[in-house]
Amino acid sequence: METPSAQDARSTLDQLAADEAAVRYPPLPRWFFPAQGVLIAGLLLAQLLPSTSDARSATAAVAVAAVVLGGRYWLFRDQVAGVQPSVRDMLPFLAAILGTVIACLVVDATTGAWWIWIIGAVVVAGIVLGTGRSYRKTYGDAA
Repeated sequence: METPSAQDARSTLDQLAADEAAVRYPPLPRWFFPAQGVLIAGLLLAQLLPSTSDARSATAAVAVAAVVLGGRYWLFRDQVAGVQPSVRDMLPFLAAILGTVIACLVVDATTGAWWIWIIGAVVVAGIVLGTGRSYRKTYGDAA
């Protein structure tokens, strides 16, 4: 059996990395990130509901919708049985979203400035849309 050349081995490894990226980061429909942006903003806006139980119920419903949408079009799409996203790739996004939520919680709890949730909703929607723009630029759009 012939040993592959360094160039052949490098080419094979490059192809495997491209195949992994295609499965891990598929092209997504153009509407996916705007829809997720609305849902994530809705999580923050739900905090403006008059009662705590209404806010919890709305938050849970919106969170489930966001998870189902993400699962259907990213993690469990046709012909793919569960993708494991790279936590390292997602960490800046998650930190920005979580940081915004925590900042809103702190400002609301310490000052009673309920309107901070509106600002937070705009910020998280911007984070999702910006991430989507970058994602589509890198991985393309689905049909």
